[in-house]
Amino acid sequence: MPQKYKHKSTEQIQENSSSFLLGFFVNYLRPSAYVTSIQEIDLDLLKKQGIKLIICDLDNTLVPHFTKFPTKKAKDFVDKVKEKEFNFILVSNNTSKRVSFFAEKLNLKNYISNAKKPFPKEIKKTIEKIGVKPQETVIIGDMLITDILVANFIHTESILVQPLIDPEKTMNKILLFVEKFIFKKLTKDNLIVKSEIIKKTIYNEDYEIL
Repeated sequence: MPQKYKHKSTEQIQENSSSFLLGFFVNYLRPSAYVTSIQEIDLDLLKKQGIKLIICDLDNTLVPHFTKFPTKKAKDFVDKVKEKEFNFILVSNNTSKRVSFFAEKLNLKNYISNAKKPFPKEIKKTIEKIGVKPQETVIIGDMLITDILVANFIHTESILVQPLIDPEKTMNKILLFVEKFIFKKLTKDNLIVKSEIIKKTIYNEDYEIL
C-alpha cells in the first residue's frame, strides 16, 4: 500500500512562510564587515579590493549625534581617506544646513543631505555621477536598517560600525527594536562577526551581496 503524504497544516505553512520572509529580509541587512569604529577600517585593504568610492554616514558614524563640530578623529579619518586618493562622500538623512556645514569644515566637495536612506535613489544617482561602479563603492554606517540596507539595495560593499552614542538616546523606539532584533538574529546565525580589520568582502561567498 503506497505511503500517504501528510498535508502541511495552515500553521506550518504560515510558520515556513514567516521563516522565509525573515531570512530574506535579514539577508538584505547583512553587512560585508563589522568594526568598532571608522578608525579600525583598513583603507589599504579596501584599496586592494578595488574600492574607489567611500560613502560615509555622518551622525553616530563619523561624529557623535548632536556634535556641532567635526572631531579630531573624524578629521584624521577623512584626511587619511584623501591621502589614499579615494573619492569620499558624506551622506546623511539630516538637513542640508548640518551636512553642508560639516562638509565645509572637513574640506569635502561632495555630500548628500536629506538622503532618505534606506531609499537608494539619491545615493545611486551620486555613484553614477562620480563615475564608479557599485562594486567599487563602500557605504559605511552605524545602522542596519538604513545604511546597510541601502548598500545591499544598490549592491555595494558595506561596513557596519558601532554607534558613537547609545541609539536609545537618538532613535525611534520602534526602529530601535527592529535594529536590535535584526542585529541579534545576524549575530546568532554568525552572519555578522566583529573584526578589527576588513576580512569579509563582496567577493567572499560568506558575505555575498544580493
